[in-house]
Amino acid sequence: MKNVSALIDTYRYLLKILLKNAPAIVILVFGLSILFGLLAPFGVFVNSDLFNLGLKVAQGEVGFGALIPFLVLFVVAALAPGLIDLFVDGFAEARSQLVLRSAFRGEMLQKLKKMKYEHLENEASMEIIDKAYSRAENAARHLFPMYVFYSISSVVGAMGSLYIIVSIKWWLIIPILIPFILETILASRSTFNIYVELESYWKQEKEYAILQNILQERDYIRENWLNQASDYLVETYKSRLNSRNRTYEKHFFKNLRKVFLSSNISRFAVLGNILLLLFIYIRGEVSVGLFISASLMIFNSLYNQLGGSVFIFKWGHYHANFFNYYRRYFELSDDIEGEAASMPERFDIEFRDVWFRYPGTDRDILKGISFVINDGEKVSIVGENGEGKSTMVKLLLGLFAPDRGEILVGGKSLARFGLEQRIRLFGTVFQDFSRFNITLEENVVIGDLSGTGTKTKDRFESALKRAGLEVVVESLPEQEKALLGKQFEGGTDLSGGQWQRIAMARALYGNRPILILDEPTSQLDPMAESALYREFAEITHDKTALFITHRLGSTAVTDQIIVISDGVVAEVGTHEELIEADG
Repeated sequence: MKNVSALIDTYRYLLKILLKNAPAIVILVFGLSILFGLLAPFGVFVNSDLFNLGLKVAQGEVGFGALIPFLVLFVVAALAPGLIDLFVDGFAEARSQLVLRSAFRGEMLQKLKKMKYEHLENEASMEIIDKAYSRAENAARHLFPMYVFYSISSVVGAMGSLYIIVSIKWWLIIPILIPFILETILASRSTFNIYVELESYWKQEKEYAILQNILQERDYIRENWLNQASDYLVETYKSRLNSRNRTYEKHFFKNLRKVFLSSNISRFAVLGNILLLLFIYIRGEVSVGLFISASLMIFNSLYNQLGGSVFIFKWGHYHANFFNYYRRYFELSDDIEGEAASMPERFDIEFRDVWFRYPGTDRDILKGISFVINDGEKVSIVGENGEGKSTMVKLLLGLFAPDRGEILVGGKSLARFGLEQRIRLFGTVFQDFSRFNITLEENVVIGDLSGTGTKTKDRFESALKRAGLEVVVESLPEQEKALLGKQFEGGTDLSGGQWQRIAMARALYGNRPILILDEPTSQLDPMAESALYREFAEITHDKTALFITHRLGSTAVTDQIIVISDGVVAEVGTHEELIEADG
C-alpha cells in the first residue's frame, strides 16, 4: 500500500508539471493509449471476418469486391500500432522529457543556490544529489509516457481480448486467468530487483565513472600520453567495471530460478489454451476465421496485455523510489536566511574561541581559535598544509557553522547574515579557482551577479587593470569578447598565471569590502608569489584583506601575520617581529 501511495504521489507531481507545460501531449498519450489497446481486439474481429470471407471467395460463394473493405481495415489495423508507437516513442517521450528536464533542472539549480554548502562535502548528501540529477529524469521518462501508455493500452486490450474469449466459451477465461494470477502472485513474492540490489553499490559505480572521465577529458589526456599511463588506466577502469559486473552476475544468478519460474508459467499456459480452442473448433462451435485469429491473439498478445495491465504496479514503484531521491534532494537543509538586513558599517573580523570538526568525523580541525583583524587591515594567515587555514576560511564565508564559539564581522555575529549578505561581504580567490569556458568579459563580470553593482565599462576596465590583465586582453584577437578555454571551437587557452589573474579580476570586479586569497599563487615560484602579494596589497589598499599561505616569506607586505598550527593560533605579529622571535 505504501508503494502504491508513493507511486500515486509521484504521478500527481509529474502530471501537474506536464499539464501545465504540455497539456496536449498528456491528452494525446492517454487518448492514443486507449486507441492502441482497442486495435488488438479490433484486429481479431477483422482477421476473423477476413479469413471466413476469403474462404467464401475461394469457393465462389461471393465476389472479390466483398473482401476490399476488410482488406482496408486489415491494413489500418496492421499499420496503426506502428504509427502510434512512432508518435509516442519519437515525439511524446522526447517532448515530455524536455519539459520535465527543464522543470527538474530549473528547480534543482534554484535549490542548489540556497542549499547549505556542507552538503557538498558530505558523502551521504552527495549520493542524494548525484542520484537526484542522474536518476530522477530517467525515472520520470519511464513513468510517463512509457508506463502510462503501456499500462492503459494493456488494460484496454486485455478487456477486449477477454471479451472475445468469453464470446467463444465463457469458461475459457478460467484456464487463461489462473496461470496469469499464479504468475503474478509468485512474481510479487520475489522481491528481487537488480537495480534495487545495486543501489548500495553507488560508490563502486562512482569510482569507475570518475576513472572513465579521466580517460576522456582533455585536461588529463596530455599527461596520460606523456607518461604512457593510458594502458594502466584502461586496465584499472576495466578491473573496476568488471568488479561491478561480477556483483550484478552474482545477484542475477542467485535469483535466476525464482525469476525463471515466475516469468514462464503463462508461456506454458499458452499451449494448453490453444489446444482447448482447437478442441472447440473441431466440435464445430467456432468458425475457422475466429479460431485462427483467437489462437494468434492468445499466442502473441493476450498474456502480454494481462501482464501489462499490472506492470505499472509491479515496476512503477521502483522508479517512484528512484524519483524519491529528487524529493530527498529538496529536503536537504538550506542556508540561513539571516536577520541583519543592512551591511555593517565597519569590516573588522573576530574569531572568538571557535571550535570545528567536519560532520561525520571525530577530529577537531579548529580548537578554540581566537583573533581579531581590524577594519582595512591586511593579514596573512600562515601554516603548514592541513593545519586548518582553509577550514577557517570556509567558516568565515559561512560555508560551515562553528561547533562552538562565534565569528563576528563588523561587531555582528556571522550567523545573523544570510547568504545574500555574505556574498556582498566577501570576495574570494581560491587555490583551485574556476576556469570558465566563456568569454573573458563573462569570466570577470560573473564576480558580481548578486545585484551589488551594475556592469559598467569603467568598472570592468578597472578590474582588468588592477589585476594586470591589460596586456593579456590586448593580445587576444577579440579582446574581452574572446572565448576562453578549449572546450568550444575557437576558444583560446591561457597560462596558469593568466587564469589566476582572471580569478583576481573577478574578485575585484565584485567590489566586496573583504577580500580573501586562499593560496591562489600556489602555482607561482616564491619570488613571483612575493611580487604578486605586493601587487595585491596595493590593489586592496581600501579593503580588509586576508592572505592564506604556507610561505612566511610572502607575507612581508601585510600588517599582521597569524600563524596557525594544529588548529590553534600559535603566533601573532608582524613579519619583522616573527623573524626576530625566530617564528
